[in-house]
Amino acid sequence: MYRRQKYEEFQRNPRWRRSKPAAASPVPPFGPLVETISVADLSKSALGLESSARVTDCQLVASYNWLDRTTPSIIVPGAPPRWTPLAEPRQLSEDDGIYYRDKNAARYPAHPMEPAIKAVLKGHPEPSPRPVDVVACGSTIGNLLRFIRGDEKPFRMLLEVVGNAVHLIRRENSPKETMSDVRGYGHKFPEAYTTWDHEVRGSASHQRVIQYDFGGLHCIVRHEGDGYLKHKQDPSTNQPSPAFVEKLSVDSLIEDLNVKEMTPKSPQDSHQQIQLKSGGFDVSQSAVFDLKTRSVKRKGTDFLGEEIPRLWIAQIPNFILAYHDRGTFKDIEVMDVAQEVKAWETSKNRELSKLAALLHHLVRLARARRDDRLEIGRQQLDKLEIRRQCSGLAPAFSSEVNEEWSIWLASNVQYGPSADDEDGLQWSDGDGDYTACSESCSYCGKCTY
Repeated sequence: MYRRQKYEEFQRNPRWRRSKPAAASPVPPFGPLVETISVADLSKSALGLESSARVTDCQLVASYNWLDRTTPSIIVPGAPPRWTPLAEPRQLSEDDGIYYRDKNAARYPAHPMEPAIKAVLKGHPEPSPRPVDVVACGSTIGNLLRFIRGDEKPFRMLLEVVGNAVHLIRRENSPKETMSDVRGYGHKFPEAYTTWDHEVRGSASHQRVIQYDFGGLHCIVRHEGDGYLKHKQDPSTNQPSPAFVEKLSVDSLIEDLNVKEMTPKSPQDSHQQIQLKSGGFDVSQSAVFDLKTRSVKRKGTDFLGEEIPRLWIAQIPNFILAYHDRGTFKDIEVMDVAQEVKAWETSKNRELSKLAALLHHLVRLARARRDDRLEIGRQQLDKLEIRRQCSGLAPAFSSEVNEEWSIWLASNVQYGPSADDEDGLQWSDGDGDYTACSESCSYCGKCTY
C-alpha cells in the first residue's frame, strides 16, 4: 500500500508532470522485489562498452498500418502518410477527440506487441539469420535512456523472454489510458498536411519495425512513423502487391465510406484475433519523418535538440518542425537531421554506454530467470526496481504467435548466465499537460509549444 501511494504521489508531483492524467486509472499492484539498479551501478561495466555504444547496420524488418475500425485490423506492410503541404496556409481548429497514450495497447490490449510480430512473420517468414537479444519499442528504450540521463519521468514496463530474446513491453496504468485537456495542433496539423495514399486508405497510424546492433546486442525496435517524404522514396517500392490490387476496387470503396465519418472509431474491448490484410508498399527508413508542432512565440528554442534522443532510438533521419500563430502555419521547417543525430550519438557516448550496460544486465537477468515474468519500474529518480509480475497478467503473445515467434527467433545462444556474464555489479536482493506530446515521447508531460 505504501509503495502504491508513493507511486501515485510521484505521478502527481508537478516536477514530474505538468498536467493531470486523463481520468486517472488506478495504479496496478506491484509484485515482489527482485533487484534495484542505480545509474552509478552501471559505470564499471559501461567502460567496456564505449566503443560499441552506437547504432550500426540498421535495417527495416517490417511495417504495418492500423486500420480505423472497431475490430483490431492491420495492413502489412502498410505505408506512412505522405507529406502533402497545403498550397496556402489556413487556420486549423484545435485538437479535440479521444487520444490514447498507447495506440497499440488501445487497439489490442491483450497483446499490444503482437501486431508488430505478426507483421514480421508475414513479411519475413523464414527464421532470423541472427540471434536476437532485445525486442522493444521506442517508448521502452526511451524510458530506459531517460533513466540513464536523469530525466524526470516514472514508468513501468514488462520484461519477458520468448525464444531467447528479451522483450521490453510498454505498460500504462490502463491499456486505454487517454489524454485530457488536449489543446494545440499536434493531431489536426498532420490531418491537414499529410495524406494516406490510396493503397492504405482507411488507416489510423503507421508502425515500423527496425533492427540494429547496439552495444554488442542485436535489437528489434518498433516505432511509429509520422509520414514520409516522396522525393526521398525509391519509386520502385511504391507499388501495391498484386493480391491487394485485385481487392482494391471493392475494399477501397468500403473504406472510403468508413473514412468519411467525422470522428475516428474507438477500439472496442474484445479478445478478437487481429485481422491481417496485405496492402501498401515498403517505405525506406531514409524517407520517414518525425513531426512536431510548436507555437511561433517559442521559436528559437532548441526543439530539435529535445527530440534527437527519440530520433536516434528510431533511426529517423528527417524532422519537420511546424510553427503556428493561433492555428495558422506559415513557418514550416523540413530538415534532414541524419548528421545531427549521428553527432549527438558521438557526444553522448558515456550515457549510451551506460544504456548498453543496463540492457546487457536486463538480458542476463531475464534469461537467468526465464521462468519468471518480470517487470521494470521507476518510482524514484535514481533507482530502477525489478519485480516479479503479479498474477493475472497476460503473456506477451497468444499461444499460436508465441510458438511461431519462438521458432523465428532462431538462436544458438545458450539460456541462462555464463562465466562471461559477470558485469561486476552489486545488486540489492529484496526477494520476499500532454498538449505538445505524442506517443513517440510516451506523453512525457514535459513537451511545450
